Amino acid sequence: MKSLGNAVSYFALSACLLTVEVYSLSVNPESTPPVVISRLLLLGVVLLHLALNLCSRRPSFPDASILTFEILFVTIAPALQLAADSKMLVNTRPYDDAYVLQANLIYTAFIISYLTSRFLLAFDFSTKIFHSRPRLKLRYFSLIPALTACTIAAVSAFSFAQNSQPPYAEMADITPLDMIRGKFFFFLIVPVFIVIVSHRPQRIGPLWIMLALFAFALLCLCENPLTEKRNALGPIYLTLVFLCLRTWLETAPRTFWSIFLLSGLFFPIAELFTHTKVEDWSMATSSAKSFYEQHFTSISYDAWANTVAVVEIVNAEGFYWGKQVAGAILFFVPHTVWSDKPLSTGILIGEFLSGNYSMWFVNLSAPLPAEGYLDFGWAGVVLYGVLLGSVSRCIDALLDSSPLWRAMGLYLSFYMVFLLRGALMVAVAYVVPVLLTFYLVSVLLVSREKKVENGDRANMPV
Repeated sequence: MKSLGNAVSYFALSACLLTVEVYSLSVNPESTPPVVISRLLLLGVVLLHLALNLCSRRPSFPDASILTFEILFVTIAPALQLAADSKMLVNTRPYDDAYVLQANLIYTAFIISYLTSRFLLAFDFSTKIFHSRPRLKLRYFSLIPALTACTIAAVSAFSFAQNSQPPYAEMADITPLDMIRGKFFFFLIVPVFIVIVSHRPQRIGPLWIMLALFAFALLCLCENPLTEKRNALGPIYLTLVFLCLRTWLETAPRTFWSIFLLSGLFFPIAELFTHTKVEDWSMATSSAKSFYEQHFTSISYDAWANTVAVVEIVNAEGFYWGKQVAGAILFFVPHTVWSDKPLSTGILIGEFLSGNYSMWFVNLSAPLPAEGYLDFGWAGVVLYGVLLGSVSRCIDALLDSSPLWRAMGLYLSFYMVFLLRGALMVAVAYVVPVLLTFYLVSVLLVSREKKVENGDRANMPV
């Protein structure tokens, strides 16, 4: 460790995680030695990742988010769930040593593949892809139609919020119209607000302050727990917060601890709002403490348990040989055109658990390692881990780019948790409109100074 404080924080968190794991194993003494070894091996790999992250010379937001997922969803949550009920998993599937052993090894192989790709096979995207760019300026005349569209979106969002409650927003089927409305129309104000703030004038006057406040008010109307799911709200507001704190987050430990603590606090609090009707908010607030204590043993942290279910599905039906990833890539193709289009892996798992056990709904998570295993077996687990390592390095390069792309890099960093939790088809369908919105705003609202060194580079988006 590079400093005493860094070393102390590492060993303190390691001791906490080890204590939780030992407690879980002591409550469940019937676990076979191979299962115990696999759980300790998985914990060791997570702690190795923690050490590599904290010792990095430069902070990495995507790597810190991925590490946060490993700690919360793969280490703490399964241990507490097994301590609470050693006979039944959180997804209603009975505990089985053989399937649990395989699920632990899947996560171990996935994390090792990711670490190898990120730290040993690293490709320097910052110098190869994202070159230095000319000075940028805001097209103020383009703000009028952009803010007009955002105002219409805010009015629509307010009307939508009055006609729906959080449980509805969380459980309803997502239609193409919902995607366009929520992931493009409502989201448009986010990059618009970021552009306004990032390209503020040297002398800030009352007019600019009013403009920024108006844009922020529109953002709050468009993106709130009544109009959007918590897994989409988290990356938005965490991006805004970390844009303000970016100069302070200049070290890897600060970045990791900020993301880890905010994610550990923000996720359950956001769920309290998105799963509770407005008239029950006061009652829910009074029971927030007990809600938070039960959070890690709730169905929200079903990623590890659903990996166990995927192992059983593969044993019963065989591998899907790319069917699920094809559905994710071609998410925009309707079932009327592609009659055999696969269901989201989360729904597939939910239907399997509902048909064979006592799961009460089918909109479940499907973690990325389980997606790889379902489609391609162990080769898919390794492949997805390697690809995730490359994606995280590419996002790091975005963070060293222009302000708008930097904001998109932060958004994608926090989105890593949703991507890892799955399902892949849903994660891809949600993020593609967001990327297109960032691109559209960069083309319409930002231009370059007249002096450009490379003519071809001038045609690139901000």
